[in-house]
Amino acid sequence: MTCFAATPQPPYYAVIFTSQHNDNRSGYDDTAKRMVELAAQQSGFLGAESVRDAQGVGITVSYWQDETAIAAWKQHAEHRLAQERGKCDWYAAYHVRVAKVERTYGFDSGGAAA
Repeated sequence: MTCFAATPQPPYYAVIFTSQHNDNRSGYDDTAKRMVELAAQQSGFLGAESVRDAQGVGITVSYWQDETAIAAWKQHAEHRLAQERGKCDWYAAYHVRVAKVERTYGFDSGGAAA
């Protein structure tokens, strides 16, 4: 079983959120789960993938149909509250990068083309 987002054929967009946690984790996991649930309800959302290492460095990539969908998600009221809480409570640092996906390819050891 893979944990990869099922994205359509390009083009589409990726928002790459790289973060470093501070020592406070209070409420983070519940909020992160809620943001994925909420994003999935947004028009233009295509999926997400997320990992975090033992030192608190994480990368979440969310995939979007277009830049309009990304802008709407950035301005969503509950997401904005989570962004502020992240700055105040959970992150020592973060970076957001937005990229246009123009081609994809992959490998699946089960024999299917990815």
